Amino acid sequence: MEATARKFYTVDEDLAPIIKGVIPLPNVEDVDGLRFLNNLASVGHCWTPKWGYSNVDGKKQWTYFFLSHNQAGGLTGEGYAVRYGSSYPTPEPRVMAFAICKHEAVAGANANPRRGWHPARCKHCGLDMTVDSGD
Repeated sequence: MEATARKFYTVDEDLAPIIKGVIPLPNVEDVDGLRFLNNLASVGHCWTPKWGYSNVDGKKQWTYFFLSHNQAGGLTGEGYAVRYGSSYPTPEPRVMAFAICKHEAVAGANANPRRGWHPARCKHCGLDMTVDSGD
């Protein structure tokens, strides 16, 4: 199946239903809280923070989202969700990674890895996954 051409995801069109808790958090994986804090301290400035609600197991709860970007600055549809811990549904906070798509890169025809040029797109959603590590 050929992926639809897509440069990046948007908050308003793609991520809003997730951030509002309208739809369940997709492709959820629990993350160790200390690992998340370490990532936040080192690359948190690269993420877009958004406050909202996560819908997990049919329950909505206050959540702070940290959205990931590709090298060009567009949202990738991935990120972390830090869910508030209260007596409902659980007393402990929960840190999760989520992704609209489990991206798999397909290299572009003019790739030149020796020069640091890696044009690519996701074979599922068409996300631009190009990386230019330069000479």
